Amino acid sequence: MRWTDELFYILIFNCITGAIAYGLWILLKMNMARRKKLKYIYPMLGIVEAFFIFPIMYIYLKISTHVPGRHGMYYGTLFLPTPFIYHAQCVIAGIWIVGAVWNFAKYAFQYLKFQKVLEKSVSFRLPETEKNKIIQELGMKGNVELYQNYAVTSPIVIGWRQKKIIFPVREYEEKELTTILYHELVHIRQHILEMKKVGIFLKLIFWCNPMMNGLLRSIDMWGEIACDRYVCSETAYPYTAQEYYTVAVDGLEQSHLWMPKMVTGFRKKNNFKSRILQMKNYKKENDFKRIGGMTLVVFLCAVCTTTTFAAGEGFRAGYDRVFESTKVEIEEEVIEDTEYEEMFVPEQETIVSGELPDENPVEGNEEFQISTLESGTMFFAGTVYADRDQCIAICVNIMPAGQTVCYGIMTPDDKLWYVYAIDSGTHNFRISNSGNYKIFVKNVSTGDVDLEGGYVSY
Repeated sequence: MRWTDELFYILIFNCITGAIAYGLWILLKMNMARRKKLKYIYPMLGIVEAFFIFPIMYIYLKISTHVPGRHGMYYGTLFLPTPFIYHAQCVIAGIWIVGAVWNFAKYAFQYLKFQKVLEKSVSFRLPETEKNKIIQELGMKGNVELYQNYAVTSPIVIGWRQKKIIFPVREYEEKELTTILYHELVHIRQHILEMKKVGIFLKLIFWCNPMMNGLLRSIDMWGEIACDRYVCSETAYPYTAQEYYTVAVDGLEQSHLWMPKMVTGFRKKNNFKSRILQMKNYKKENDFKRIGGMTLVVFLCAVCTTTTFAAGEGFRAGYDRVFESTKVEIEEEVIEDTEYEEMFVPEQETIVSGELPDENPVEGNEEFQISTLESGTMFFAGTVYADRDQCIAICVNIMPAGQTVCYGIMTPDDKLWYVYAIDSGTHNFRISNSGNYKIFVKNVSTGDVDLEGGYVSY
């Protein structure tokens, strides 16, 4: 199977596997959110992304269906193409590539436009002391730069290696600054930006999967909830949860500026109501402890994996049915390669050189060439030694096209073993007795021919 086919099936299987994992995550999330156990909902989205990335179904099918053969591994009818399957693959791959390129180009254009807006940001030094105190409390390494920008109406976090917090340009009270810094720095500490970037990349690759929009919305909303929960329950945030959300409500974003989904937004209004409802009546002591969270993660991985294996078996069964219903039987013409045997009678043959070659065999392989071998004429190319059960391989090329020769070996007891060839030919003669064997070619066409070829014993 070609690498392009391998890549095609990996993408198809990963798309299915990721959709299975996301569907199971939704079921688990609904149960946990109802019971106010929120701590591990967002981290489990990382498992969903992993199932979109790692080719679990593909590896399973390759391992479970392979049969060792002479030329590698054989996988039954799985991955074998028929004309229908081949054309279907070409159509699907073409649509997929065009869509992926279009989505990448559109997103890149919008992101570059957004970056130009951010180039007008100015340094924001006012909350530097408070920022350093929170960074130290959270145990973070590295520096986080603070900026202000007139185009931003809600504080956001951007950046790849060097993270930046962009504030709207206005005056801030101490409570508001502290709340925003806690929220955005927790975003950075929990690597939520990286999770969003992976999600966006998967969305651009698997753009045809309708569940990808839901996955991005879940990453966005539950990333904000994870920060809300951590700030209000795990840090030394000096204010109450009610004051925390009051700060957010007072400055809900009103901007029409397009912002990439890979940025975070403390005051995003599209999921604010859901954030408040999820955090309502939340109590840290009722949430899962570490052992419970690890058990939950293992359970999700196990269920996703077994469901993926079952889906793989379903895909294989479906592929077999499609293969059987669309396969085409092809009849190939079998070229006769029969060996003939007869006694050599020198008086009945016209030998091109007028004499037989000497008895000294060549070592290794030898090439020969002759121009204008007349019709009915025999040419002896040389002598080669071969042991019992070895083979003598001979190849010939004939010009002009459409002409026929017979070629083969003469045994020590003067028997001719030969086969016929049109245009060209290659044949292996198995040796039954050790000795010196003469290589010959005879023109059996009605016209003259030119010859070139070679022979070797092995």
